[in-house]
Amino acid sequence: MRGLKAYLSRRLTAREAVGVIVLIAALAAAAYHSYKFVAARILEAKVEAALPTVCVAVREQRTRIAGAIEAYRKEFGFYPPDNVVSRQPLVVNAYTNPLLYELAGTVVDKNGIVELPGLEAAPVDFIKQFLNTTGIVNSGSSTGAVRSFLSMEKLPAKQLHDDPDVFAVGFPLTSANIPDETYWEFEVGPWQYVSSAPLHNPGKFDLWIEVKTKKRNVVIGN
Repeated sequence: MRGLKAYLSRRLTAREAVGVIVLIAALAAAAYHSYKFVAARILEAKVEAALPTVCVAVREQRTRIAGAIEAYRKEFGFYPPDNVVSRQPLVVNAYTNPLLYELAGTVVDKNGIVELPGLEAAPVDFIKQFLNTTGIVNSGSSTGAVRSFLSMEKLPAKQLHDDPDVFAVGFPLTSANIPDETYWEFEVGPWQYVSSAPLHNPGKFDLWIEVKTKKRNVVIGN
């Protein structure tokens, strides 16, 4: 016992001290990587558990948007236009569509600037060029000259282009009741839209959105 006590209380050589430091560092690194691994698995489990909740909220929004599109058709006699890239052959860019501007009702001031509530202003000419449209049907010089088919308190906008800003209809992830730490693990939207030649709903419109996580890609549509 005395020999062991004497051995433990003796001064370490430089080589032994370095060995102890290396061992402690290795143990700390192993513990850190183990923690990271366990934390990542816990987060993945939370995301997987949150996915059904997100999908339910997305489907509820889809119902509201589809209702707004039908209300637009009742008002104007046709469905909101989409982004027709080519007529012959017919090619539609479903991703960059003018649905937000058509459903919200776009007010354009005398300087040709569009400013939707809560969104950055942008030149209407740039918006039309970006969305490949000759004009926004549901637009005017005042709020009284347009019809709003969406709630204007907080437009469900997804940014498509920055400076000047262009938006599409998106899904606000904060509307789903999921843990805060899972928000950044989801990639959602925007809503893709086709009315010129809908594949799944001939004579009406196709409306769908992609909800992505690191492991899943869920498509929700009408």
